[in-house]
Amino acid sequence: RTSLQLKLDIMASATSAFFGSRLAASIPAPTKNGSGHRDVTTCMAKKKGIRVVITLECTEARGEGGTPSRYTTEKNRKNTSERLELLKYNKFLRRKTLHREIK
Repeated sequence: RTSLQLKLDIMASATSAFFGSRLAASIPAPTKNGSGHRDVTTCMAKKKGIRVVITLECTEARGEGGTPSRYTTEKNRKNTSERLELLKYNKFLRRKTLHREIK
């Protein structure tokens, strides 16, 4: 037996002891491809979804030539396809101002 087979057997017995026989049966066995190397199938992480991180920038401070405040937040692209606009506090102007989503 090769070291890879021994490692897979140890891993299968450890998972079956911890999770039960159903999970151990689902571990795929390595297969030989045309070049003689063994391929092992691994699982990749799932994507987070359709939520995206956006930046909101003050529109009034830009017009006045002041320092624009910026906030970051998340939005759902499916439900909110247009650009987001919220009233947020600008610490440089010391009042609530309109903040729009920027790229």
